[in-house]
Amino acid sequence: MRKNEVYNPRYPHHIKIVRREIQDMYSEGEPAETVIYEGMGRSYTDTTTTGDAKVDTNKRKASIPVRFDEWGEFAGEPQEAGDFVPMSGDILIATKGNIVEEWEVKDFEPDNNRSVVYGELNRNANV
Repeated sequence: MRKNEVYNPRYPHHIKIVRREIQDMYSEGEPAETVIYEGMGRSYTDTTTTGDAKVDTNKRKASIPVRFDEWGEFAGEPQEAGDFVPMSGDILIATKGNIVEEWEVKDFEPDNNRSVVYGELNRNANV
């Protein structure tokens, strides 16, 4: 019997979660970003697509190997509660090979020594 080795890592994608500062209309340059998380993960679809003739959105999930109670420690130094926790409105950037998806975080929750981040991908945003 022929054996083929299968390479299927649990966290094959590069995940970056950023919080962008809102600028007023007099500010110049790019908005400042705070990196909430950057590292390995798995981004996948939640198989729900909604929309109309102009905009389609996809429900998305990302599995990140950080336990729910470790998010405050992730930044390396003690911070205010909630500073380094994914929150609604943050942006998740998932790199899958040469495909880059950028979607808005809606919620996150604990799940067996990892965290699951829920979000929504606007299918027309990156075109």
